[in-house]
Amino acid sequence: MLTLESVHTYYGHIHALKGISLTVNEGEIVTLIGSNGAGKTTTLNTISGVLSARAGAIYLQEGDHSRRSPSAGGEHDLRLDRLPAHEVARLGVSQSPEGRKIFARLSVRENLAMGAFARTDRDGISGDLDRVLELFPRLQERLSQPGGTLSGGEQQMLAIGRALMSSPRILLLDEPSMGLAPILVQQIFQIIREINAQGTTILLVEQNAQAALQVANRGYVLETGNIVLSGAARDLLADPQVAEAYLGI
Repeated sequence: MLTLESVHTYYGHIHALKGISLTVNEGEIVTLIGSNGAGKTTTLNTISGVLSARAGAIYLQEGDHSRRSPSAGGEHDLRLDRLPAHEVARLGVSQSPEGRKIFARLSVRENLAMGAFARTDRDGISGDLDRVLELFPRLQERLSQPGGTLSGGEQQMLAIGRALMSSPRILLLDEPSMGLAPILVQQIFQIIREINAQGTTILLVEQNAQAALQVANRGYVLETGNIVLSGAARDLLADPQVAEAYLGI
């Protein structure tokens, strides 16, 4: 569904991504693990169009969302790296960002509605709202509450729920367990499994490497803008290099 080919991204003169290549197949959970500064968030922001790739290509397999974009068309996969962020979102790529970045003064309901800003299918929006509230019953209880007054765990639920409201073909999750208590981390990863089981492909960035590899089908290890290891998640869990560097073993 998603392919990165030799992608290079810069912050000014800082070379953040140094020619990374990866794939995400339809129906998978794929995780990117690595230390702070490795380029994990930069990868997601480059895919979603928040950052521009200076070289390389990012392809999204065409699907039903292609009809939403005036730039879509043709018989081949779409070049995301040539599109602005709002068109990438219209094509079915949705990101739950690091730090949640919910709209603090808007209510929970309004935050969720913002996730569906590009949609016109009212029945579909209503159905997806029901789905989100079923996944996150805590949000159902707080629909009229300002987003900024929620706890950290509730804000994370809201950020993921808002991303799901766009009815994404692929969901980009950036550090969903950051700052959460262990019991909430378990809950969030169980919900990630449920979202995937309902048919959403997921690319997951996570510092909790063990939890990420336990939920993922495949993984990539990033170090200073380079992919240094990749493979089935179970193989990475058993890899001594990964265990020592990222699993605390």
